[in-house]
Amino acid sequence: MATDISNPELLTLRFKKHKTTILLLVSRQESFTSIKAKLLDAIKSTGITQINRQPLPRKADDVILGVPIDNNDPSQGWIDLEIPDIEDDGGKKAKKTSVLNATPLGAGLKDGMVLAFKFRQESAKDDGMDIDDNEWDVVLPTFDDEEGSQVNGGDKGDTQAEDGDEV
Repeated sequence: MATDISNPELLTLRFKKHKTTILLLVSRQESFTSIKAKLLDAIKSTGITQINRQPLPRKADDVILGVPIDNNDPSQGWIDLEIPDIEDDGGKKAKKTSVLNATPLGAGLKDGMVLAFKFRQESAKDDGMDIDDNEWDVVLPTFDDEEGSQVNGGDKGDTQAEDGDEV
């Protein structure tokens, strides 16, 4: 059975890490746990074993999603989609489940929106998994007006080989 892409319950989301972009068609009500599993499966199905020298995780739980700080300008940076657990007055972590962590609808994601992703990696400090919270490895294409070409995203107009010959 074919998927009806005109269905308003479906979103196309763009997931970016380094120079890799994966497009996924997901339901607005689908859990982020399921979406992360689909993302990891999509990457693995292409035969990719690492992105920018970082190996793929074994579990979808080790995929971390981020949203742009400014939806109109992703170059401003990214923030973690999941709302972190908060500590109560006794220093204990209180498990708070947020609707924002559950689905694209709850997070206010729109069709065509770009999300960053990164992987938790084993830390040398301890046996747990650790990430650098501030590091989002996303390379966005930019347009170089003087050269008339796109940097990090391909060339526009005449293409020249490295030795200067036109192709």
